[in-house]
Amino acid sequence: PAPSLLLQPEHHGEGHDGHGSANGHGHVDGHGHAVKKSRHDSRVNSMALVREGEIYPNKLGPWMQSLGTLPAEKGLIFRIKGILAIRGHPYKHVFHAVMDVSDEDDAGPWEEGEKRVCKIVFIGKAMDQAFLRKGFESIFDQ
Repeated sequence: PAPSLLLQPEHHGEGHDGHGSANGHGHVDGHGHAVKKSRHDSRVNSMALVREGEIYPNKLGPWMQSLGTLPAEKGLIFRIKGILAIRGHPYKHVFHAVMDVSDEDDAGPWEEGEKRVCKIVFIGKAMDQAFLRKGFESIFDQ
């Protein structure tokens, strides 16, 4: 089986919402100057990727590890669910991750004549969909 997927928890750091102060200028730096802060997108979004075909097992682990160490500019992933067809493996590979807890296992076998379709769903904030799609596509190529 592939290595477990570890997702990074969200860190807020400041402990306040960053939406400004009574004077309307935002935060004040260490020298008393007003510092305008941008508002963060607080919406939680989801995206699903689906592709017929089988992934290469040697590509799955590194890709999953890269998702666990996703740079902040690529977004924040809260949850992932997937059913994957792995080349040379007769069973559907299922995984589920919530923040830093993950689980993966084999489900039932692929039936004779059944299309081997890989499906993965991401839930998070500010996710770079093109980046995630490119990574997903890369695990199908040798």
